[in-house]
Amino acid sequence: MHRMYTPHSPSNTRLTITVSEEVHDVFKRMAKASGTSLSRCMGEWLADTIDGAAFVAQKMEEARAAPRMVAREMHAYALGLADETQSLIKAVKHKAAQTDRAAHGKRSAAAAGRSETPIPPPCNTGGKVPPGKGKKGKGEKS
Repeated sequence: MHRMYTPHSPSNTRLTITVSEEVHDVFKRMAKASGTSLSRCMGEWLADTIDGAAFVAQKMEEARAAPRMVAREMHAYALGLADETQSLIKAVKHKAAQTDRAAHGKRSAAAAGRSETPIPPPCNTGGKVPPGKGKKGKGEKS
């Protein structure tokens, strides 16, 4: 049987790459789930993440030219990220504290609505049983 050769688009480049079994398995699963070929799945993934790859490439090029400057820039980036994380944690704690205060206020309001006379527990642990109302078991004297 004669196979028809379909040339690739001039804007695409075909590559042969080596990947670990783990990477291969993950992309096989993704390709199956999306109904595309493994090659197309990996190509689309790389195309979708090109901004991140371009950023890393730029930083690597800058690091070769001026390593100290890039190290300072990455350090500042990490500090900024830490500040943002701290702000997020504070906001979450503040929201949790507000929720706790609101819940405590509801419990306090409910408790204020109850009578001041405590109700004895439904067992014989301190509440008095009126005379003649208690049951006597076998072998007990009256």
